[in-house]
Amino acid sequence: MDRIRLLIASEDSSSRRGLTAIFSTEGLFEVIGDYPVDDAIEKSVASQPDIMLLDLSDEIADLGKKIIHLKSECPCSLILALIENEYLSRIPEMLAQGVDGCVPRGIIRGCLVKTVELACRSGILCLPGSFKKIASMAGSEKVVNIGELKNGLLPNSGEYLTKREMEILQLMAKNNSNREIAHKLFISEPTVKTHVSSILRKLGQSNRAHAIVYSYKIGLVNEALGCIVKTF
Repeated sequence: MDRIRLLIASEDSSSRRGLTAIFSTEGLFEVIGDYPVDDAIEKSVASQPDIMLLDLSDEIADLGKKIIHLKSECPCSLILALIENEYLSRIPEMLAQGVDGCVPRGIIRGCLVKTVELACRSGILCLPGSFKKIASMAGSEKVVNIGELKNGLLPNSGEYLTKREMEILQLMAKNNSNREIAHKLFISEPTVKTHVSSILRKLGQSNRAHAIVYSYKIGLVNEALGCIVKTF
């Protein structure tokens, strides 16, 4: 299995050294380098890492614009942010801009390593445990009548998810792979992929993790969210 190519970004030189020391000793990772944020973005465009570990220990000017630019230039690179408490209320905004996950800066070493591995190998979205409360308060998405949501009606768009798409969305929220969904619903894997693409289009989301977070925010899925969001 190929090693995970990791690039570390932080305005704090001691944080960069510490994170580099952690991941350099793990055989699963290849640390491309560690840089201040602006330099890290430039290096990412050139090297296209599997994941950038973005340490937000300090306030970064125009952070949103920089994330959007990075994601547009490195569409296949994941962005995992290490955040302080003051960033908690900005999680929904950061996810919309292109961040793929957020974890507390105080996370223990072993959990951090596993979090990065899960993000790259399994597409698991990781967020702080307080995200559920924040998500229910943040964002401007309209929450429609729960009866309508259960029938697949999407807010603002007027579109519906079909019964089959609703079934697949719930299984996606429980972290089932396409193959597992196909097995449980007795349909082919290509059919599942077609349905997943349709779900992402109707929800206006770019990937499965963002689709589940959005579905949680509008009430389309609820209890199932905890199955795909690893909390710390």
